[in-house]
Amino acid sequence: MAAEADWSDLPKELLNMISERIDIEINMIRFRSVCSNWLRSSSVPNHHLNLTINFPLHKSLSNSTITSFCCLSKRSIFLIKPQPPQKQQQTLIRPWLVRITQNSSGKKKRFDPFLSHHSSSTSFYLPRVIDFHKLSVLHLGADFITNELAFHMLLPQKVISIGKHSLFLGILKNCTPQLVLFTCGNQPWKWIPEISTTSGDICVFKGRFYAVDKFCRTVMIGPDSTVQMVAEHVVHGGDRKLLVESDGELLLVDIYESLDFGINVFRFHEKEKKWVKLMNLGDRVLFFGEGCSFSASASDLCVSKGNCIVFIDDSVSAYWMQGGNGVYHLDQGRVSPVSRYHEYFNLFSPPDWILES
Repeated sequence: MAAEADWSDLPKELLNMISERIDIEINMIRFRSVCSNWLRSSSVPNHHLNLTINFPLHKSLSNSTITSFCCLSKRSIFLIKPQPPQKQQQTLIRPWLVRITQNSSGKKKRFDPFLSHHSSSTSFYLPRVIDFHKLSVLHLGADFITNELAFHMLLPQKVISIGKHSLFLGILKNCTPQLVLFTCGNQPWKWIPEISTTSGDICVFKGRFYAVDKFCRTVMIGPDSTVQMVAEHVVHGGDRKLLVESDGELLLVDIYESLDFGINVFRFHEKEKKWVKLMNLGDRVLFFGEGCSFSASASDLCVSKGNCIVFIDDSVSAYWMQGGNGVYHLDQGRVSPVSRYHEYFNLFSPPDWILES
């Protein structure tokens, strides 16, 4: 009988094939750490851990010459909680909603607070090492940030990516925000003039770029910068449009930022090429921050119910919010400071089980 092969000695070609199919960096970290040979082996690509890119800077819209580059760092958004013992599966353990920033080597991690009241000093109380193998980890999304203070440059306001972070779509900070498409490397960006993102938004849905303007006109942007109209405008829309992928659907949040703050939610109907109004989100909770959007189920969050929208990071201003942090309940039609709802508020603070570890 032939001797059984050692699974840790898989051919390099097979390791490459497996790694190419892993899209989330936390899964790549786990994959490489399964075996010390894989972790040290150069045959297992480390591209998922290189989470910084060079963004080409322009001085003005009229000057297309690249003057320099700024560094964008990716922050991954995770919902983490311990894996309970088999006998305690029914016990609800408050999870932790956290953003983790890694450097280009993938070795150092920084925990970034979501809410403005949470100081970065919280990191000093966290364990020096957190073993993700012992945790239940749900990857919810990502955003890109820059520490550059080049006020005379056009820095990106929001950046999204597809194709394992090789193709990027960004909104430039400007008096009239402009869409730009760019790739990794020292390549100039491509302007997307067909649609204005003033009061609009961008999002990745089913591996494609989507953009919406303030009139709810929606386009899909191809990797070659082609623009295809996929939905017409919505009559009597609000003042601000936000996009989010939620449970396999593309949702549009239409915000009325007047004194009578209100929100309508629409679902993108691909075949009919239109937005369909939703009256209820069911179990889903939508999150919007500065430069990011994501969603989760109420059951995963361990909260009593969904059907609400949580605003973080000063993404939307309203009189009823504290520092831009608020919760909007669709069934009640009102927004309140997130601090009034402890089950949501506590999601952003390190729970006792992580501090005690």
